[in-house]
Amino acid sequence: MTGLPSILISAHVIGDLLWIGSICATALILGDSSADPKERGRVAYLVYQRLANPGFILAFVAGLTQLVMNTQHYFVATKFMHGKLLFAFIVIGLHHVIGARAKKMAQGKLSDPGPAPMMGWGVLVLAALTAVFAVLKPF
Repeated sequence: MTGLPSILISAHVIGDLLWIGSICATALILGDSSADPKERGRVAYLVYQRLANPGFILAFVAGLTQLVMNTQHYFVATKFMHGKLLFAFIVIGLHHVIGARAKKMAQGKLSDPGPAPMMGWGVLVLAALTAVFAVLKPF
């Protein structure tokens, strides 16, 4: 594979690495009980804004572009994309919930991270499953 498809896949993987690592870090920072809740929120929200969101945007745009350019391949010839996208959409939802929690803690509106730290671990597991689907193409 050469040309634009290779560039898009590379951009998608780079975006995924940045996105998943930083959204997991955001969730874990929120759960660090050794620091002041507002400060945890501030640091977590900075990681979310400066790393997780740009990584998400890069991964999403590169992935969506690949799908639009080669819909027949991804949805008809190979069926793995259905499962991969299911896990990815759940991760996207968790991304936004974790980010909203970080913002509220940074603003001082919340002092408890709630389920955000566990959501971070969930993101990691779902991202791993997504990668397994993409590499092994089980169906």
